[in-house]
Amino acid sequence: MPQSAAHTLIDILLDWGVRQVFTCPGSTEAPFLDASVDRPELDVWLTTHELTAVTMADGYARFAGGPPGVAYLHTNVGLVNGLGGMYAAQLGRAPVLVLNGLKAGVIQSRRGFTAPPDVGALAAGNAKWSWQVQRTEHLAEDLSRALQVATNGPPGPVWLGLPEDLVAAPASTVAPAPARSRQVTSGAPAPDQVAAAASALAGARKPLLVAGADLVREDAVDLLVRLAERLGAQVVNEDRRSFERSAFPTGHPCYAGFYADRLPAVRQADVVAFLGARCFHEFEAGSIAAPAAGVTLIHSNADPAEIGKTHGADITLTGDHRLILDQLLTALPADHQPRPTSPADTTEATGPATVTGPDRDGPLSVPEVATALAATVDRRTRIVADATTSNGAFFAHLPQDTPGQLITTSSGALGWGMGAALGVSIARPDDRVVAVVGDGSFQFGAPALWVAARRRLPVTYLMINNGSYAAVAAALRRYGRRAVESGTYPGKDIAGPDFAAISAGYGVPAERVDSAPALAKALDTAADAAGPRFIEVRTDPDDLGP
Repeated sequence: MPQSAAHTLIDILLDWGVRQVFTCPGSTEAPFLDASVDRPELDVWLTTHELTAVTMADGYARFAGGPPGVAYLHTNVGLVNGLGGMYAAQLGRAPVLVLNGLKAGVIQSRRGFTAPPDVGALAAGNAKWSWQVQRTEHLAEDLSRALQVATNGPPGPVWLGLPEDLVAAPASTVAPAPARSRQVTSGAPAPDQVAAAASALAGARKPLLVAGADLVREDAVDLLVRLAERLGAQVVNEDRRSFERSAFPTGHPCYAGFYADRLPAVRQADVVAFLGARCFHEFEAGSIAAPAAGVTLIHSNADPAEIGKTHGADITLTGDHRLILDQLLTALPADHQPRPTSPADTTEATGPATVTGPDRDGPLSVPEVATALAATVDRRTRIVADATTSNGAFFAHLPQDTPGQLITTSSGALGWGMGAALGVSIARPDDRVVAVVGDGSFQFGAPALWVAARRRLPVTYLMINNGSYAAVAAALRRYGRRAVESGTYPGKDIAGPDFAAISAGYGVPAERVDSAPALAKALDTAADAAGPRFIEVRTDPDDLGP
């Protein structure tokens, strides 16, 4: 039989280094699935929900070191289920290619089964580029373009619509060589802005550096450490609402916690440099104050559209962050002496660790759970955090001394962490992966357990069960009206499911713990397991987070 366009599609993916495709398929994916039989080099990962497929591609892409993560979804109904994952990949600048099997063109024109008009418009707001292949002879060029856009400056998700009849047709073109479009060189920062930034930092009385996720994506964390030491500057991670991955070692003497208006390092700073960070990703209008009047604000980002977006910036830098930081270091005066570094005061940013002892009655506190997990973390442990109101406690208590050791999403897409942890495990098979998820997130992402069990991926799921949508109750508390007056919080209570039993039903060994010693033992057991494990921890339903 002649080679189909689906074979060409797979060959292009293989040429780009792609070895996994994550899919929850339907009938329109038959040509691709059939062609995969002839291409065993491509591992087709079957999932039972599209959110799992996209979040696996996202988690994989963040740690694969080059190849994009690829998800293959089914028509409009599958795409809609995966949009939350696409949005998370967009915020995380993960190079994710979402292939979307569509009905044949004649079915689309008649608005047939699962064939509404302009399916790509559903994806456009969550993608760097969206395009539907128009002709079979254009498929190879369009796919190569999609891969180029997804992986280059800055990376992000791309949507490519693939009508079934075009993918099934005989291949009619030769695939373009990946080397012609694989890498586009990132730009360099403007020299005058580098000089201005170096001068401001060198002359600052209390310089503050904000470490953003771009530094991890562009392998520049070592240069940030050198810059902090040269300046004697304190360093904070991004505000927790925009934090996506750890970008500075928390054990370093310059580390001062997470950016927060009340943090002493923020209050005292006269020059603040947001390096590869967002400034800011607002949760609510006015939730993050502008830096104080008189503070010089420096902002660098891989995406020029991100710079100065919320509060403006005095000095702006864009381009590759290894170039940016290397040029900043070079531009500092040769005789510059670093300021003495003293232990940072982080108490106002993180709050006290509410640990009350292992022998008391009642549920564990979230800081106790975080402390127990922290005791088991080493440099080869990767933490995927998706426990909305509990994330802050884990951010504060977990060591983060390896770049990207802790990753999360600011997308609000519940269920993200369940699949993303599997993608991280595939990309980093020698690392231990722990997914910290809330009970709300679990109910969105539970189908990921089927993949974990079927493929025996050694991911530990640590579920914080507070029996509530605590974020909803926290919003009502901030709103401060009838719910607070009456003590009644509509939309909060989601208690009831036996999560350990659900996990076991998927084939993932599970246990429920309610004490610190039991949790420590369960974590040790999970760390030695060859496959996935699930640990459910009961916490206080009235703990609404920071």
